[in-house]
Amino acid sequence: MTDTHATPTDSSINIFRDLIASLPFHQLDEIQLCDLGAIAAESVAGLCHGLNELGDRLQNGADIEPEQRYQLGASLNAAAHLIPALLEICEQAERHTRVVPHAGELIPLYVI
Repeated sequence: MTDTHATPTDSSINIFRDLIASLPFHQLDEIQLCDLGAIAAESVAGLCHGLNELGDRLQNGADIEPEQRYQLGASLNAAAHLIPALLEICEQAERHTRVVPHAGELIPLYVI
């Protein structure tokens, strides 16, 4: 990953979350925002459930083969990137849902 704006202290997790935050959520309508937020929230819940299950298995002394260990590490790294990004999507969708006027609702003049 090459980013000319990244500093040595920036982690790929922060960079990924910032990229998600810069997506044009304002171009989505309310239904799209609600769907996006719901899917992201459901994905976070699923990831957390999977991580919890994994933690339980590790605590119970499950044997992990070297190849499984590599796959486990890759999965944990992916989860570490996805959870903050998905939470950012939830926050952005919720924030923009509050801004999108409902059908038939007048747009305040100060918005125009």
